[in-house]
Amino acid sequence: MPRVAAFKGEDKTEAQSVIVPIPVMTGTHFHGLDDKGRVIIPAKLRLGLTEQFWMMLDENDNVALYNYKTGLDVLEYCERQMADNPNDEFIAAAVERITGAAEHVTVENDSWRVAVSDILRFYAQIEKDVVSVGVLNKVVMWSRERWELAQQNRESPEVRKAQAGMLRAAASQIKKSDEQKAKQVEVVEEVAAKEAGNATGTTGAAAASAGNGRRGAGVLTLSQLGR
Repeated sequence: MPRVAAFKGEDKTEAQSVIVPIPVMTGTHFHGLDDKGRVIIPAKLRLGLTEQFWMMLDENDNVALYNYKTGLDVLEYCERQMADNPNDEFIAAAVERITGAAEHVTVENDSWRVAVSDILRFYAQIEKDVVSVGVLNKVVMWSRERWELAQQNRESPEVRKAQAGMLRAAASQIKKSDEQKAKQVEVVEEVAAKEAGNATGTTGAAAASAGNGRRGAGVLTLSQLGR
């Protein structure tokens, strides 16, 4: 996970550097371009992007936003692929699609209003309404119309099955990890108790509870979202 340095205290010469993890980017955000082709980056995505980031053309002709370091990683990988495969015309064309539309963006004021280049708006068919979706280490910026069409394909049983599988697998791994950590704590406490002259160490047990969430009766259509 990317990390950013923050500081405590008013005097930076005496301040201690603290490493703060930058959160992954999530959520679906509805907004739009102004008359000059600029867009305001949603507030919840700004920490993950940082004040310098990259706009690139993704494989679906949408606008992908990466933080500065991740964008450089993409460009360096493109360079290595070109060097390792000098005669591969498909790799050459793919790299040109990426680099030919890539834009380095620097946020210059608190509004986070940034321009989307003509070439990116052309490929993504963005004219006015925009949907920005957080996808872990990137943001995918869609035109509203193309995003709504794409959602229809994501309602298939195959997609839902894949989603359920990932959620179950992730939850199982988390539970397994928690159990391992609990055992490690128990061993450490037992050793510490013995060293203190207590033959039997004791550990506390934490009980977790989860509520049953229910979906509300009112269901919004795609055309109502973000309106």
